[in-house]
Amino acid sequence: MTDSTDEDTPECRHCGDSVGSSAEQRVITTVEDGTTVYKHFCSDDCRDIWESSPDA
Repeated sequence: MTDSTDEDTPECRHCGDSVGSSAEQRVITTVEDGTTVYKHFCSDDCRDIWESSPDA
């Protein structure tokens, strides 16, 4: 993985915390209307909560 700065560090899709390079981070990749979309999460817990919400 490449180094990143605070400016390009994504936010967790659920809680909004900064998602840094760690073993805890998770990324879901989908294709929407022909465009690759990355959904970043700071942990499995945040990903699980987001996935179980009706707006996911």
